[in-house]
Amino acid sequence: MVLMVIAKLGVVAGVAFATKQLGVWESPEHSAVLVESARERLRPYAQDLKDRICCWKCQEKCMEELEPKPWRESFVDSWNDTIKKAFLYLNQVPTYFHHFMEDVEKAVADLAKEKDQKIDQKHKTSAKSN
Repeated sequence: MVLMVIAKLGVVAGVAFATKQLGVWESPEHSAVLVESARERLRPYAQDLKDRICCWKCQEKCMEELEPKPWRESFVDSWNDTIKKAFLYLNQVPTYFHHFMEDVEKAVADLAKEKDQKIDQKHKTSAKSN
């Protein structure tokens, strides 16, 4: 608890110090220049991200055709994807096992209930015949 408060105070102090060093607390015109400068620096990255999203969502609108990767890179990517999927499935094994055990338990209980019902019916029929 105390460490969390200290960490939060450190982050706040660091942000305040950084904004003071950048001059954000100066005149509004200077702050506007800083914001516009940051926008200009981030614009190429934002455009690249927009292009990637567009190619992913609406492939007919893509401006450029993506070149195929070299064999080694595509093999490594495929291997990494396979390993990731394997670990995701392994992560689900306890859930699958739990569901399987619930189903087995229910089946055994149903089987025992059926057997008890058959035994009860036999006793009733034998009692009637006596």
